[in-house]
Amino acid sequence: MTSASTLTSRSSPAPDEVPLRLAHSSSAPGAGSVPPRRPARFPRAAPSRPDGPDSAPVVHWAGTDGTLAELVRDHATAAGITVTEDPGAAPVLAALIDGEALEGSGGEQPPGSALVVIAPDGPLEVATWQSALAHGALALVQLPSQSERLLSLLAELARPRRAALTIGVAGGCGGAGASSFAARLAAAGRARADVTLIDADPLGGGLDLLVEEMTTSWIGWADAAALGPDDGEALRDGLPVVDEVRLLVAGTHPGPDGAALTRALGALTSLGGIVIVDLSPALVPAALPYLDALTVVVPGTDHAVRATARRLRSWQVPVSLPRLVVRRRGPLHPSDVAEDLELPLAGSFRDSPSSVVPLLDVRRGGADRTCRQLLGDLLDEVPA
Repeated sequence: MTSASTLTSRSSPAPDEVPLRLAHSSSAPGAGSVPPRRPARFPRAAPSRPDGPDSAPVVHWAGTDGTLAELVRDHATAAGITVTEDPGAAPVLAALIDGEALEGSGGEQPPGSALVVIAPDGPLEVATWQSALAHGALALVQLPSQSERLLSLLAELARPRRAALTIGVAGGCGGAGASSFAARLAAAGRARADVTLIDADPLGGGLDLLVEEMTTSWIGWADAAALGPDDGEALRDGLPVVDEVRLLVAGTHPGPDGAALTRALGALTSLGGIVIVDLSPALVPAALPYLDALTVVVPGTDHAVRATARRLRSWQVPVSLPRLVVRRRGPLHPSDVAEDLELPLAGSFRDSPSSVVPLLDVRRGGADRTCRQLLGDLLDEVPA
């Protein structure tokens, strides 16, 4: 059976295309083994500002390159952010550090709720990639060529927000039951927080039909695709509600592409609550930077395990994100599936009767119980 020891391996991305959260790699240019990525800080809420909500946000800079320091200060000023080099300053939104200084840090984590590695234009050293990955960097930005990217990152970090718990749900193979599980996960969350359930299928996944939402006079993907990052409240308030869960679906129109999905996630995840994303295989990579967990639903068959291994390799999922849920349909025991895929087993379930409607009909056992346990485990990771 396919070993999962290579599930997260990949060739190195171009640094201006992929945020480092997607670049956990054992094959950066000329690289050997890379240490496992540190778990993401969870949730990703921006810390309070030292002098109240109206004071300027602060980032920490550490570096040996005077030119980079000057560029960082110019970009921070443009974003309305103050730069400090005091390692004891707190709280700060993020730590910005040049690659050379990070390599010499001896493993010490720079202060800040997020880490952005800054490097000069030109070929990147392998050690820079390795250090950035090992420290769990949010991004690696080269200056001055990626000036707009740094401005965008700083503006996003400085924007006040309440980070949502965002969970992706994807099938390890066709017919795994991911949409049904996503709806049940949304049902498990509605007693804990405001829940938005997103149907992220470019072809229109039909999640509205699955939960028997038949109305058509609501905001859907045809409207949401044009919204900006500050339109989250307008989007959320216009979504249809089924049993206290808001739905973002396609209806009779096409579903989202990757760009539309990332815009919607950027707008909705800044509002707090719980966001459940029912992901088609094609859109998993686009959603990864916004996810706190990726739940992979896999039937207990050898075919499903092999298909899941292939999908995980193509998605290039960071090792900290996947949670395996096994659908007990097939000869393999859930623990065997977890061992073969080398993924943490979050739970397993047997199919409910065909007459049971996900989200609307909640049962004591089965997938509903697994969803309650999974959601409780994820919420327990959030600091009080």
